[in-house]
Amino acid sequence: MCIQLYGTSLRVYSERTALSLSTEALGSAFLLPAASMGRAIAGHAADAQWLAGVQQILAQAHAWWGWPMRSPRFVPHVAETPPLAPIGLAFSLGVDSFYSCFFADPQPDLLILAGGFDVPMERLDVLTRMQNSVAEVAASTGKDWTMIATNLRQHELYRKTSWEMAHGGALAFIGHLLEEHIGTLLISSSYEENHLGPWGSHPDLDPLWSSSRVICRHVGQEVTRSEKFRRLLQHPVAAPLVQRHLRVCWEFPTEKGNCGKCHKCVMTRINLHRDMPGFHLETMPETMPLVEAIESLPPLTNNLMLNFRKELLGCPDVRVERALQDLIRRSEENMSNAR
Repeated sequence: MCIQLYGTSLRVYSERTALSLSTEALGSAFLLPAASMGRAIAGHAADAQWLAGVQQILAQAHAWWGWPMRSPRFVPHVAETPPLAPIGLAFSLGVDSFYSCFFADPQPDLLILAGGFDVPMERLDVLTRMQNSVAEVAASTGKDWTMIATNLRQHELYRKTSWEMAHGGALAFIGHLLEEHIGTLLISSSYEENHLGPWGSHPDLDPLWSSSRVICRHVGQEVTRSEKFRRLLQHPVAAPLVQRHLRVCWEFPTEKGNCGKCHKCVMTRINLHRDMPGFHLETMPETMPLVEAIESLPPLTNNLMLNFRKELLGCPDVRVERALQDLIRRSEENMSNAR
């Protein structure tokens, strides 16, 4: 389907699943991009529970980022039917969503790949391989799967807004599109509960995107990224699937998987080198030696991301440990100078 919103075409489609382009879906997608520009979203009617939740989201966004609070203008209504039983999981093939696939309680029934978020929907070479990966994971775990492709991230309002701040609403958008198929959407944590901060998906925000028809849940925040990786690689079913299909790279994704050189790829390589030496991902090229890859990284600019790197300290490989310590030092100095 294709609609005009704010002068730009929004495209969204799924070959496997019928979608519901509800007020709550569109409202979740555009609430925060509009708020970042001091604008409000408006329409005819919206779910009363959703309206109450997004008001709290706006209050939190104001506290974090100073955005003006512009209340949505809709007439509240109450849904006549309760949420459906099936549970969906936003599944990007990354560490966090792989962990939720195997360890969330209750388990998801439907794995949902969002084409156009980490990988533009025009990159059919990459998305086709990702679809095949999701299908194999679903078959191996007894789940169903679907892909929803959209140009939402390329929409004019998203180009004017930080994806780091707005992506939680984009994930809720995917859940509400599927209200005729699922009653709960699982959103995997990016950060562990002891290292939280302003971020688009957050345990305090994600449940607030819920409506009377779709419950949004933030899961996995009680476990560090490194521990998630360890548990996955010790799981007899998860380990070979992770080895064949893990994708963490959004900067330079390839048909085969990851670039092996960006911050997320290098962090993953350090994690494996430290905790599972000799374990190699089929999706992760290692043409650049790990120490050289760490030394080639630019300094980090975000304390939340820096905490991930500090979590990896303690590598028995002295050269890797020294390179990681130097990256942390460079990043801390860079952030200190930017203040």
